Amino acid sequence: MVSDDFRPAVTGVGVYLERTIPELLRRGHRVAVVTSRRGGQPAEESWGGAAIFRTFSLPVLGFYQALPSRRTLRRVFDRVAPDLVHHHYVGFLMRRAVALARARGIPQLATHHFGPEVLSRNILLRPFRSWMWRELVAHQNRCDAVIAPSPEIAKTLTARGVRAPLRVVPNALRYDDGPVTPAARPPGLTLLYAGRLAWEKNLPLLLRALARLIPNHPNAVLWIAGRGPEEKGLRALCRSLGLERNVMFLGFLNEADLARRYAACDIFVLPSVQEVQGLVLLEAMWFGRPVIVTNAIPSARDLVEDGVNGFTVAPDDPVALAERLSSLAADAVRRAAMGAAARRSAENFRLAPVTNALETVYREWAAPCG
Repeated sequence: MVSDDFRPAVTGVGVYLERTIPELLRRGHRVAVVTSRRGGQPAEESWGGAAIFRTFSLPVLGFYQALPSRRTLRRVFDRVAPDLVHHHYVGFLMRRAVALARARGIPQLATHHFGPEVLSRNILLRPFRSWMWRELVAHQNRCDAVIAPSPEIAKTLTARGVRAPLRVVPNALRYDDGPVTPAARPPGLTLLYAGRLAWEKNLPLLLRALARLIPNHPNAVLWIAGRGPEEKGLRALCRSLGLERNVMFLGFLNEADLARRYAACDIFVLPSVQEVQGLVLLEAMWFGRPVIVTNAIPSARDLVEDGVNGFTVAPDDPVALAERLSSLAADAVRRAAMGAAARRSAENFRLAPVTNALETVYREWAAPCG
């Protein structure tokens, strides 16, 4: 596994690996991870039986980017002797690992977890997005196959120029069946957002919709779980909209605490303009919550059946979002029915069937791995 983010997870990619690797180990596979190294972390360690190799890294725009030397990567490949290399992140580490794997004739896959829009959140980098897409497509085309988490994302990659064979394997839920005690909640309608507080999450849309909802539902509350560079601006927007008492910034929540919020909320809203799949969306559906997303998310068309398990709205229309929220706020029976439908949809993303699909792709390209 090649990924700049891994333990402790900062991004959805890290969460995906933390969920997937133990299941692969349980099934008898050998797993090694090449990743970034943060302050105080050892260069090598074992995690549940997986060999972790951390390489020289630098923090860049809030994330650690691995900058391994060719010699370091050769040493890791010599020790691991992999049957397959699986890339999960886009950057210098992937570039070097792709070249080394090709030189050694090792089959390799790349999962498309996110596009260059995520890497170019900083306004200074946005002019380079076209170049980043060209680089991403070029590296994916050097792999034997590319994994897309949804059919819509596969179509997007084909349109962008990916010619490597595409396989669809969704991300897996990180929650299983088990008791979850809901968090304490206010008496009114409770909304939840979870994720980074970044521009592509489009949270001003949700805040403006909430401001339109409040006159008829003055006790409605929005929980915002997460941290990010936009927090200061979002707090200022709350003040200007008069939402201080209706919005609670919860900060980063660990897996267990976030589960308690999913279990306690009435509606989950993901107003993003850019998502590949959105693990938090799947998680909210798993907890039986109706979801509202924007139609700017390609995978939303694969996950959300409008009016059945949730709603889709335009990413720049707070009036439409407020109307959807209002209709659900006024109808607890409909919320429950849509939540039940959401839970049924999420069953397809359990860890076991998703890992089965991943193993199928692994065996297709690297028969020696079992």
